[in-house]
Amino acid sequence: MAEVAVGKKFEILIVYNGVTQTLSVEPHEQVNASRQRAIHLFNITQNPHLLSFFREDGSEVPDHVSVADAGIKPGELLALRPSVVKGG
Repeated sequence: MAEVAVGKKFEILIVYNGVTQTLSVEPHEQVNASRQRAIHLFNITQNPHLLSFFREDGSEVPDHVSVADAGIKPGELLALRPSVVKGG
């Protein structure tokens, strides 16, 4: 039995400290899971729990929703940087 419509992976671009990497995500996965993989992609070890995704307009992407519910689109550029809320 073949899986249908589950593996709809697409790539987004993540910028951290001026470096851009490509990250594959799936619409149903939690933003938090994608963020954790991005942190590993950049080998971030200092205060990774403080980091969040931000859109080009500066708005923070919510952690506890799916990639699809967050409105993340294929090829979208997200910045990985410290969150003001998480730092408090």
